Amino acid sequence: MQKTAEERITQSRVRLLLTRPWFGQLAIRLKLKDASEWCPTAATDGRQFLFNREFVDRLDDDELDFLVGHEVLHCVFDHMEARGDRLHRLYNAAADYNINMTLIEQNVGKIIGEDKLDGGKPCLDWKYTGWNSYEIYDDLLKNMPEAIGMDFHLDLDGSGDGEGEGEGKGGFKPMSSEERKALQDEIKQAVIQATQAAGGEAPEAVKRMINELIAPRMDWRDVLRTQLESSIKSDFTFMRPSKRSGQVIFPGMNRDEELNICVALDTSGSISADMLRVFLSEVQGIMDQYQSYKIHIFQFDTGVYGDDCFTSDDGRNLSEYEVVGGGGTDFDVVFNHLSEQNIEPDQLVMFTDGLPWGSWGNPDYCDTLFVVHGDPKHSIQSPFGVTIHYD
Repeated sequence: MQKTAEERITQSRVRLLLTRPWFGQLAIRLKLKDASEWCPTAATDGRQFLFNREFVDRLDDDELDFLVGHEVLHCVFDHMEARGDRLHRLYNAAADYNINMTLIEQNVGKIIGEDKLDGGKPCLDWKYTGWNSYEIYDDLLKNMPEAIGMDFHLDLDGSGDGEGEGEGKGGFKPMSSEERKALQDEIKQAVIQATQAAGGEAPEAVKRMINELIAPRMDWRDVLRTQLESSIKSDFTFMRPSKRSGQVIFPGMNRDEELNICVALDTSGSISADMLRVFLSEVQGIMDQYQSYKIHIFQFDTGVYGDDCFTSDDGRNLSEYEVVGGGGTDFDVVFNHLSEQNIEPDQLVMFTDGLPWGSWGNPDYCDTLFVVHGDPKHSIQSPFGVTIHYD
């Protein structure tokens, strides 16, 4: 007796669970739904695997595994939401080019041949290796504007292939922004769980995405607050001696819980006085949470100036500190100044463009936090200490 499409898709998902468990874990979360009335091949809305019964019957087992993996990756890569204002059909083709390369690289089934696509061609061109779907789209728009993807695509706003003709198909209705966000969060969680269940095995692009999901880029204000709070050590601990003294580290009781930091402001031409004031306002907000604090502050370019110290006893606010512009950037002058003035903070915070003339300074002097402005790609990383980016 010939198996039904539902039975064959179920068997395909079991095969993937056994051979490609990451894909199998994500495939089984999709509810099967016959969409033969309007869908010529297959589709997904993020929660359902929609299929055309005759199309599934034409595929052999390997091709069916490829189709199941194909719909899984549309969910994972958020292709229902990520299209933006791009042309539906062309972006769908670009997404298919990207997905099909990934499936072949991961040895998921066998790409569906032309004979199964009613005259269409499978979207596969290895020149797109390393490209994302947006880059592929731009190339297709220029060189192959009539490209068509393998499957039918539904967008979360209710539209689909044919610039809006997907709305209402098969009972699919547009989602509200809240519903779309809930679905995206659901898929993200499913991806993380599938990767854990598969022992960490997943496509490289997915691994990078997971790293961003489980270690999200924190707002610079949150990191600043966390780093400064970490400089307050309570109870019994190994005290940090002077880095210049060569002392042996002995355990002992900490000093009173006083926020003792130094703030060095890079006043080179790329950082405006307004940015410095915003930064100082954030530092002031952190200071206000402590009963006792001592904040050394100064500005630097190729020299140091404006050296001042704010404490919990003097009643002054950092808004009173005058900031001005400067010239080049020399980090060594900061550490030289600290040494010459015998300033030994628990933590040094440098607000900078991250573009010193020479070295980044002395990595052994004290804990250092670099708050880097003007690097939207977050490519600048200090060779020591902690780097956060001011956006």
